[in-house]
Amino acid sequence: MAKRNLTKNQIRTIHKNKTGINTEDLILGDNECLQQALVLSHQGKQIKVAFEDNTTVLCQFRQNLGHIVAGDRVQLIYNTQTKTGIICEVLPRKNELKRPSKLSKSYKVMAANIDQMIIMLAVEPAPIEHYIDRYLVIAEQMNIKPILLINKSDLLEDAKNRAQIDAIYTLYTQLGYSVHFCSALKKDNLSQIRALLENKSSIFVGQSGVGKSEMLNALFDNKMTETGNISQQNKRGKHTTTTATLYHLDQKSSIIDSPGIREFGIWHLDAEEIFSGFIEFRQYIGQCKFRNCQHFENTKGCALNQALDSNSITKARFNNYHRLIYEMNATS
Repeated sequence: MAKRNLTKNQIRTIHKNKTGINTEDLILGDNECLQQALVLSHQGKQIKVAFEDNTTVLCQFRQNLGHIVAGDRVQLIYNTQTKTGIICEVLPRKNELKRPSKLSKSYKVMAANIDQMIIMLAVEPAPIEHYIDRYLVIAEQMNIKPILLINKSDLLEDAKNRAQIDAIYTLYTQLGYSVHFCSALKKDNLSQIRALLENKSSIFVGQSGVGKSEMLNALFDNKMTETGNISQQNKRGKHTTTTATLYHLDQKSSIIDSPGIREFGIWHLDAEEIFSGFIEFRQYIGQCKFRNCQHFENTKGCALNQALDSNSITKARFNNYHRLIYEMNATS
């Protein structure tokens, strides 16, 4: 299917809206029609999309549309005879999961139109705790529901880090987050997890090695993605997912598998957004004695320090907040 040349009016519309061509003025050829579809994955020079009946097709796309990602709703020119398409418009997104650059203020959108974030942890490799809060801050900033899944629960009884796992479960359930144990390998609690995913577009995130790909394979009862072994040298996962991909669990439920923690940062957020991402901190906004308070430990007149002293917030979350602030400042 040859690419269609744009008219001057269409080019002006593109520059004005940055979303695509003016489809109302589009003249379609023989056997062509406009179709809406859901983006499943970006595959080099083509994009895989699905129609409402779950029929999939690989499409070309206009270079002016920017980065098209899993979860995007798009409009395309579809040729019913050749079964090929050209994406001509990206429909407005309700939210975006962004991967910011350390070297600039720019960012790359990784996925779009997400309802909830499934933050996967595991008994092994042991959770890196500030990663949890990094993801939670991103979820809060995107205004989507976060759910914590602690995978490999079959290893918990003999785990050397049992106390750490118990403390994580206690802390985040007390904060009001939804936390669940599971085992992708043993297929424990899969029915409960499927219920959490029902009628939602969910994105799976987590440090490498926690079993995101194994969980997808268990949920679909099929080998959907490659899995990597745990590195015996450092007990961390071998990274296997390189680009976000959307899978349909059923007609109304979808899952986006994302790259590992190395692909995500909080450098595109400011200090106020990070602060408000810690949900128990929000009640202290504007309560410090000085307006420019940095909330460092032992700062006089700091409402956050007073909350720490009275055990209204935990030292772990206080420290993780300052670690994220440090990361943000280090790249600014």
